[in-house]
Amino acid sequence: MKPRLFLPAIASGLLLWTAFFPLNLGPVSFVALAPWLTLVRAPASNRRRYFATYLGGLVFFLAAVQWMRVAHPMMYFSWIGLSLACAVSWVLALWLIRRLDSIGFVPLALSVPLVWVALEFTRAHFPTGYPFLASVGLYQMIGFGWYFLGYTMHDLLPLIQIADLGGVYTVSFLVAAVNGLAAEWLLRSGRVRTWLHWTPDVSAPTLRRLIPSSITVAALFGGAIFYGLMKLDHEPFEDGPRVALLQGSVPQDVKNEKGDLLGDTYYALYEQAANATPKPDLVVWPETCCPYAWYQPERGSKWEQADAQFLVEARVYLGGLYKEHRPITTLYGLNGMVWENDRVWKYNTAVLLGPGREFVGRYDKMHLVPFGEYVPLRETLPFLSVFTPYENDYSCKPGSEWTKFPLVTQDGRQFTFGCLICYEDSDPYLARHYASPDQPVNFLVNISNDGWFRGTEEHEQHLATCRFRAVETRRSVVRAVNMGISAVIDPDGRVIETQGDSWSRSKQVEGVILAVVPIDGRLSWYARTGDWLPGLCWTLIAVGLLWARWKRKPAA
Repeated sequence: MKPRLFLPAIASGLLLWTAFFPLNLGPVSFVALAPWLTLVRAPASNRRRYFATYLGGLVFFLAAVQWMRVAHPMMYFSWIGLSLACAVSWVLALWLIRRLDSIGFVPLALSVPLVWVALEFTRAHFPTGYPFLASVGLYQMIGFGWYFLGYTMHDLLPLIQIADLGGVYTVSFLVAAVNGLAAEWLLRSGRVRTWLHWTPDVSAPTLRRLIPSSITVAALFGGAIFYGLMKLDHEPFEDGPRVALLQGSVPQDVKNEKGDLLGDTYYALYEQAANATPKPDLVVWPETCCPYAWYQPERGSKWEQADAQFLVEARVYLGGLYKEHRPITTLYGLNGMVWENDRVWKYNTAVLLGPGREFVGRYDKMHLVPFGEYVPLRETLPFLSVFTPYENDYSCKPGSEWTKFPLVTQDGRQFTFGCLICYEDSDPYLARHYASPDQPVNFLVNISNDGWFRGTEEHEQHLATCRFRAVETRRSVVRAVNMGISAVIDPDGRVIETQGDSWSRSKQVEGVILAVVPIDGRLSWYARTGDWLPGLCWTLIAVGLLWARWKRKPAA
């Protein structure tokens, strides 16, 4: 095999990795894919072309998600398995781009963003997370929605404002278009073709073809910046409720084995928040960091009335956290044990209790993490349980309702908020439902336990991803995260509060963030229309594939 055939794909994998954390060289992503995209027209056998592509994708994903391995020894299998699976998307991307390229009049500046966005959406929901599967009873939220091309732009606020039109996918589309154009210019370079030992018959685009593409991409980029500057030019946000976000720094193994230390840590933080002046309207605990479970009997059962009183007095009292001289509304992250159909189901739950210790509402996590919160095909393949980080069965049941929590402030104002648990803030589909025109919430809360990842770049990448949910929905997102990074993100995607003076100094530290939530009354186009852009991309790809097949059909 010619080693120089593999260099473009490997170079792209490494360049794309630098655009994400820990290096966070976002602008590199505008050209990161260009070396690999030259393989679209490289004179090589398909076997070598696609093997090189798979290797480039594998290099990227192995480097990007290596933080998974620190969570638990069994997570090495998850890290490698996920990387092996996700790298296939690069191969499928190259195959689709080559099919569209064979038409003859589709420039890479169009085919690359069409294919890349379509496959990002597919990866985020594969294999059963597509909403249309609900009609046939096969729907279950799943997928890996991290490391989209658009997420590399999280620091370029004017550019990412277009996310309110079509989600993060609009930003990915623009970045991919620039990559496609850069690849066209590389293909035109005689030096590049000579260095790679390509024969002179390689298809090189003419200037006549490149100029329209260059003008179009430049216009799209300029239009996106102009749109973003207009969106950022607005009146100051309304002051919303005052929140207190608790952030401990309890590693997962300590959290699992020493519940008393977990409780002591968060009880102390709660005391700090409750004694703050002025008093917060809402205290938020991170995911599953309350050492008590929430027990709820089945509605209408003979135990409901008797259990309800016991639960409020014994389970929900939470070691004296509620004291008569300072009642306060609190959102707890804990395990929910719920009686349904004569059995107990476990949920990853957020429970809101009012200032009088009354139960206000419950949200159960919908998008569960495979092997972390359930074992896929456990009934059929029980041996898969060995790949979980738990000794005992920790299987959770997914929730099914978008709970809109009511909140009344100290001065009597009323707000509503939605909750996203853990990596649910990486799923645009979930967040936008809370901001739909039908009674949108005023802000979003993300509770997460990132104590698994011990200060790796996962913490920064998680926060960078969450910024897009704020822009897409035009709703502030407040995050309470064990080990960090807890933050307040305004509706423009700006991170306005963290524990430390930088992101790196805001993880693996303990403290309480006290902040006023910015409230935005705007409704985004994305919240109204949903994932129209990936759907359009797949439609155009299908038309292109049919056209290419028709072109190859021999004349009668």
